[in-house]
Amino acid sequence: MAAITDHPIIWTRGKTIGRGSFGIVTSATTTNFSIDIPSTIAVKSALFSRSKSLQKERDLLHEFQDCDHVIRCFGADVTEEDGKILYNMLLEYASGGSLADRIGQNSRQGLQDLEVKQYAKSILLGLSHIHGRGFVHRDIKPDNILLVGTEKVAKIADFGSAKKVGGVKSQKKKHGLKGTPMYMAPESVLDNEYGPEADIWAFGCTVFEMVKGKTVWDCSEADNVVYLLCKIGMGSPDLQNKRLSKVAEDFLRKCLVKEPRSRWTADMLLRHIFLSSDDNVVVREQTRKKELNPHLFIRYLCR
Repeated sequence: MAAITDHPIIWTRGKTIGRGSFGIVTSATTTNFSIDIPSTIAVKSALFSRSKSLQKERDLLHEFQDCDHVIRCFGADVTEEDGKILYNMLLEYASGGSLADRIGQNSRQGLQDLEVKQYAKSILLGLSHIHGRGFVHRDIKPDNILLVGTEKVAKIADFGSAKKVGGVKSQKKKHGLKGTPMYMAPESVLDNEYGPEADIWAFGCTVFEMVKGKTVWDCSEADNVVYLLCKIGMGSPDLQNKRLSKVAEDFLRKCLVKEPRSRWTADMLLRHIFLSSDDNVVVREQTRKKELNPHLFIRYLCR
């Protein structure tokens, strides 16, 4: 493996941990004796001839390197492997996998209250930083939130669709829908708009999924994308649920309000009582059972 870079990080490619339209993601071990470079990193690779998107993403990540809630990029290099020229982006390794993995591990029953609030706050801190720099991510979803370190800190990743706020609308018309349909905002579907508000909508969909263990829309993208987009454009998410606490419901409504100008910003949501209160996100079934009147229960059994 021959690296072509001014200040190379010496690394050895490990197993494949992900694939996408861009190429592959592998783990890698490093031999750099530096506290700034961990011994295990992730390497996102694509054929150099098709790496324009990755190179742009690397530049964007450099823009956000002072934010603890955006995945770190340690640099990039070009290697020759098996006769192929590859562009490699050297990234922070997420030992906890993605938020989507974590939701799946819990049998899609929803995460515990503390986890939901912890991850939600981390994502909002990342979005506040991104939006404050004049960018929109345009593909916030559980798959693009990575859990890093032993404390599983949530960090925003995959900036392949990110753009400066100005001029995003005209880009949309030229290149089609951006992002993942399940997490797209109504204004993106109907009016080609991709402002910070669209990221907040996608964040709300992500929080809903953490709480409920299922997507906010009860249909699959694979089944009928057109039907899904019609629901997003014309319908409203059903947030009325006896098991959802009033505080959690209000937080979600601030994210998933249809009119983008009425949607709360990341900074506003960070001040919402939902993130600081000790209230349960979900009214758990066990709690209800403890509140049953034993005398009424015995009468019921003896009928």
